[in-house]
Amino acid sequence: MIDRAGFLRRAGTGAGALTLAELLGPAAAFAGGGGDFPTHPRWRFVFVSHDTLNPLLVATQFGAQDAAALVQCTVRWTGSAKGDAKETARALRAAIVGKADGIAVSIVEAGGFAAEVDAARSARIPLVAFNVESGTGSRRLPYIGENPYVSGSRVGAEIARLAPAGRVLLFAPREGRSWTERRLDGVIAGLGRIAKAPAVTVVRIQGSSPRELEARVAAALDHTTGVRGLFGVDGSGTLAVGSTIKRLGPKAKGLHGGGYDLLPGDLSLVADGHLDFVVDQQPYVQGFTPVLQLFLARISEGTVVPWDTETSVLLRKADVKPFLDTKSRFEGSSSRHQYPLRRE
Repeated sequence: MIDRAGFLRRAGTGAGALTLAELLGPAAAFAGGGGDFPTHPRWRFVFVSHDTLNPLLVATQFGAQDAAALVQCTVRWTGSAKGDAKETARALRAAIVGKADGIAVSIVEAGGFAAEVDAARSARIPLVAFNVESGTGSRRLPYIGENPYVSGSRVGAEIARLAPAGRVLLFAPREGRSWTERRLDGVIAGLGRIAKAPAVTVVRIQGSSPRELEARVAAALDHTTGVRGLFGVDGSGTLAVGSTIKRLGPKAKGLHGGGYDLLPGDLSLVADGHLDFVVDQQPYVQGFTPVLQLFLARISEGTVVPWDTETSVLLRKADVKPFLDTKSRFEGSSSRHQYPLRRE
């Protein structure tokens, strides 16, 4: 069984060392149809990620592999290991030049990949966005992933339910990315639609370690009166919020918390009541669904057009037990397929 760290090391080494031929694999051979589909080429789909070593995306890679196995196709994983938009664009261009049969790409900059999107369309390569979509206008791609503004609005409503009076602190990265800023906008808009919503203070935090981030959350709490809740808009900030509330122990009575993107092991903060909720992006679905959409676009010869799929779900204490009790490909915590899932 491959653990998450081992999978990321292997994926990171491959993403940095693959040649174009290795990236796309051998020329497409014909494969059995899979299910009731007719015999078709073994189409080669490429995922171009802005963050190839993100542990949240291990489940995305498993989802892509599983969907490809179902429809008798192949997938490759490439992109940038450090969130670099230019490096991501180069990997996208390589996939287009190499005549990939379909591409799923993280669009990290609005308008930043315009030339590549146009080139893919000219080459009649089906193209979808996954995990991040910052495109606008005619170049916006069908998107499989969390809609940050929509999920933020949902979080705003949940915050108002938990803390209908007083003040809440929203922790956002000092140098936010487009998706964390859209989440923040959604939270504030969601609160603004509720008559008795709490007052909001946005706190920008930055740190090189979880302990440093936790210290900044604690400092903001100490300097603000009447605080009823602490909430993050990214995984690091949310983990710092939950760790701070846990450390306060009885002193945190009546203090609510929540946020985004916790890894399976960190969900214990929700299960133990230190956080009231967390938004999960369903990363496995972000790999599985793009492959199916690209496959349908190919086998239907363009008469099935890829479509938007919002994947995020809000998990409360009653929802997280299955995530903690099992090891599975669906959460990226195991490479093994089992049914029933292996219990801890």
